[in-house]
Amino acid sequence: MIFWRKKKQALEEEEPVDVLAELPGSDKLREWFGYVPDFHDGEIIGLSLARSGPSILRVYPYDPKKPAVVDFIFDEITDLSLEDFSQQNVVSLLTAKRVATKSFGHVIRVTLGPCYGIAGTIEAKRVRIEVVPGKSPDGISQW
Repeated sequence: MIFWRKKKQALEEEEPVDVLAELPGSDKLREWFGYVPDFHDGEIIGLSLARSGPSILRVYPYDPKKPAVVDFIFDEITDLSLEDFSQQNVVSLLTAKRVATKSFGHVIRVTLGPCYGIAGTIEAKRVRIEVVPGKSPDGISQW
């Protein structure tokens, strides 16, 4: 029992580790944009949550010279906290960090920094990235 308590305390004390540039598919971000973007002023153009199977967060980064849709694909979501979804959902940043949790061990926490509209966190056991070059398929974003 003492070992369990020590392990539980260790999980609570670990510092989150930035892993956006290490996620499967992040090499495609570097290939398309020439760097790994921070998604400042990017728009969340879609969010599909599934209790079984993959869930998808669709982001349209602000880069008029290199338009593309970036999908963050979550497997086994363990927790989420989102607020302020609206007609337009601009984020100040998007981060992905490996964090330790009491219930699920290490997970990836994607944070949507607040700007206008949706903000919050999504935690999952696995996250991967897909890049689809081209303009926003919803036709709303003008760049």
